[in-house]
Amino acid sequence: MKSKCRLAIVLCVTLLAMPVMSLGESRIDKIKRTKKLDAGAREGIPPFGFYDEKGQWVGWCMDLTRALHKVIVKKLGMDIELVFKPVTPQTRIPLIVNGTLDLVLESATQSVDREGPVDFSLPNKASLGSVLMRKGTPIINFKDLAGKRAGVTAGSTYERFLVEQGKKGLINPPPVVVTFNEDAASFLAMQQGKIDVHVTSDLYNYGLRAKVPRPEEWEVKVFAEELGFQTQGIILPKNDSDWRDMVNHSQCYLIRTGEYKKIWDDWFGPKNPKAGYAYPITEPFKTLVYWQCWDDTKDFIK
Repeated sequence: MKSKCRLAIVLCVTLLAMPVMSLGESRIDKIKRTKKLDAGAREGIPPFGFYDEKGQWVGWCMDLTRALHKVIVKKLGMDIELVFKPVTPQTRIPLIVNGTLDLVLESATQSVDREGPVDFSLPNKASLGSVLMRKGTPIINFKDLAGKRAGVTAGSTYERFLVEQGKKGLINPPPVVVTFNEDAASFLAMQQGKIDVHVTSDLYNYGLRAKVPRPEEWEVKVFAEELGFQTQGIILPKNDSDWRDMVNHSQCYLIRTGEYKKIWDDWFGPKNPKAGYAYPITEPFKTLVYWQCWDDTKDFIK
């Protein structure tokens, strides 16, 4: 309830600043008119969206968004500028709702609650719920989170889940849930001894661990049965089927032509992954992402 109220407040505030769009105009029409595609991305979740040692804004999400942009440009047959704008878990949905952004490709888990104000594309990745902690922390099973100071990103599904588990007595005493704007801020607080664990998907926890000077001092423990197998997709405007179809077909084109795998392997493959750790496409992952797209999607661009 707390997270729903917070989202409602942010939505109301940002709606007051809605950019001008013609009544009934789809995002495709808007993009054609402005010759610009506004995309949201995160700044503090390596390896998906972050600043590297040179101060450049990089990540898997950025690369996949650029690839989608190229397909859309070819499909529409016109030059379109791609503009990245930063988002947080608190702003990503409101900025889609008020028309500031056309899509957000980052870490948003698809859920029934979130599909109230926005729509999602077909899934483009999946991950398992996990806990990041310092090695030697006495957490063997999920119920060992009892009484622990657990960091989460504000508005995440993990925040809501841990709060509900505590209220229901399934984790007793309840964990002390501490919210942060970004995963990196939560991890920093843990390094400083302010919290005990950080709870998020395994993909993001592995990324956080890979960026510290001594990653061997940290441990990622997966609790798939308790924290779940979560699918993520691109956040899109509500009830705009033409734009959703464009994004889905473009994504499937990348999947079926091999470009998706090339980008994934560049970041998570077995040979020198940019992420700093390997996370290969498993058979369940492939079944989820690949087989939602039919072979004829390769003919999307002719």
